[in-house]
Amino acid sequence: MSLPTIRRPAALLVSASLREERERRKIGLRRLADKLSMSPARLSGLELGTHVPHAPDVAHILGFLGISGAEYEKLIKLAKQVRDDNLITHEDMQAFSLMWTYEQLSDRVVEWSPFYLPDQLRLRQHFDRDPGTGEEPPGSGELEPLERAVRQQVMLNGPRRYLFLIGEEALRAVSSEADSEEQVRHLRTVAGLHHVSVRIVPTKAKGLNPPHAFTLYESRRTSMAVAFKNVHCTAYLTEKPLLDKYSGTAEALQREALSKSATADALGGFPWDRVS
Repeated sequence: MSLPTIRRPAALLVSASLREERERRKIGLRRLADKLSMSPARLSGLELGTHVPHAPDVAHILGFLGISGAEYEKLIKLAKQVRDDNLITHEDMQAFSLMWTYEQLSDRVVEWSPFYLPDQLRLRQHFDRDPGTGEEPPGSGELEPLERAVRQQVMLNGPRRYLFLIGEEALRAVSSEADSEEQVRHLRTVAGLHHVSVRIVPTKAKGLNPPHAFTLYESRRTSMAVAFKNVHCTAYLTEKPLLDKYSGTAEALQREALSKSATADALGGFPWDRVS
């Protein structure tokens, strides 16, 4: 079954929520489809996001699942946004669900992190603080340690590729840590994986003024979504001009990244791996 070329965030979030709510109640897909007088293929499509989950369908399913109150209102509100290209969410659970869904749909994830190491590259003891300052990094919340642990495990297991573009400020943060040697060993292990590439971007790259941190999700060499996370919210954008802009930014950052030999010198001979 071919998937939609545009994977809008609200539609994916509603689909994932419908599947999670059904599984939480231990109801089989065929059984629920029968109760809804709906074909199993259609219900499966609504849960996978291959069919757009419009508000009437969502209300019908939620009613049979016995979901009401605030949760019902939240999902119906999202269902009314399924045609929107972009979504800003203030809820940790929604942000985590979207991150997980987009990551599973991607065959490459590009992470630009100018000031501190990306979550997947950090030691577990750093999951609740910024390696450079000892303070919580932007966007830290209740789910952060679990979210970071899940993302790191998914990355280590493959099969999707990862490209980490790291600012020189992040290296300075690493070198200032008491356990910097352990962190470097961890980085060396991760960078040695065949599906992971790590590149260091100079702070004053010529002709480049890189934006704040972002994550770009790609499928079959096409940008699918870009995500930004800050203290108060997480934004997922799928509008094509924005995707083209950040795809171009990622390519520019990669071009400006230090060569393997220069990067090795930056951490005393650390053998960063090849560009994928």
